[in-house]
Amino acid sequence: MAVLQNTGTTDLKFLEMFKSNIYQDLSLSQWLAHTPPDLVIAHLGIDRATLDALPKDELVVMPG
Repeated sequence: MAVLQNTGTTDLKFLEMFKSNIYQDLSLSQWLAHTPPDLVIAHLGIDRATLDALPKDELVVMPG
């Protein structure tokens, strides 16, 4: 999961730009949540508790 942290004293402004007229978003956590759990555990070498702790929904950047 990518985390943006504002280390300054002013508001953080974040802008995503893509050189395409088509935009599709799929986070890694969403992808892993829709992959068979045994496959994810075997390939990433993690335990079930770690897999279960991953967010299952899309994370949207929102003002804090």
